[in-house]
Amino acid sequence: MKSKNIIILIQCIITFLVLLKFANAGVNNQQGFNINDTNNISSSNKVLVVTEPWFPYNYLDSKGKVTGRSTEIVKSILKHAKISYEINLYPWQRSYGIAKEQDNVLIYSIYRTPEREQYFHWICPLSNSPLHSVYKLSSRKNLVIQKESDLNKYSFSITRGTFLHKLFVNKGMEEGSNLFLTSSNKSNLQMLLNNRVDLLVEVDEAIIQMLTSLNLSNETVKKVYTLKAEDQAELCMAISKGTPSHIVDKVRSSYRVLYSPPNLDD
Repeated sequence: MKSKNIIILIQCIITFLVLLKFANAGVNNQQGFNINDTNNISSSNKVLVVTEPWFPYNYLDSKGKVTGRSTEIVKSILKHAKISYEINLYPWQRSYGIAKEQDNVLIYSIYRTPEREQYFHWICPLSNSPLHSVYKLSSRKNLVIQKESDLNKYSFSITRGTFLHKLFVNKGMEEGSNLFLTSSNKSNLQMLLNNRVDLLVEVDEAIIQMLTSLNLSNETVKKVYTLKAEDQAELCMAISKGTPSHIVDKVRSSYRVLYSPPNLDD
């Protein structure tokens, strides 16, 4: 009887050791495919694509799918390059932070500025860069902009971290005083509609779409100024600096084949 119990005990120990081995193997397998494993990412042929909600260039359609003019261009390039990808749409500041800090990330639609130059491999232009204009509520009859210096008399709502944020700071506007920062273009419009700011900056198609989504007339706002050409920027796609060169080269080559721009800078 005693020997039988010993045999059972030995069998239990063996079973336990076997289960422990498989458990450890499972943990090692998960670690091997961890997205934070730099070695694994470097050897892959996949990129994470990030963008922001900005009609008509990148936005969610009625089925919750990321689409838009820029989106379709990016998709066609990656398909031609035979690079697998996943597209995520986040507030601008989050998308930019991911692309700036992580490898194997492609970001669009992004404006190319001197401050951003060092962080990415640039592929430009992604599409024709739309003009940014300044809008007020049509009901503000007393608000008149005759020249650029008049802008500093009024308050603006700007999306945090965008090239417009930096532009207006450089023009002398002060955060919390006449420059108020939000997380999205929609929030900027709400700030204007609620009379919390005097002006906002946007492209024509985007502001019309946002007004339409709120069942508001296009006449709700009025364009009062268009930024000078030197204050506009080139609309691009960009790849994080730590991304393997073979991925960057594939994307760049497919871009050339499909869209044949006259110049393509690194």
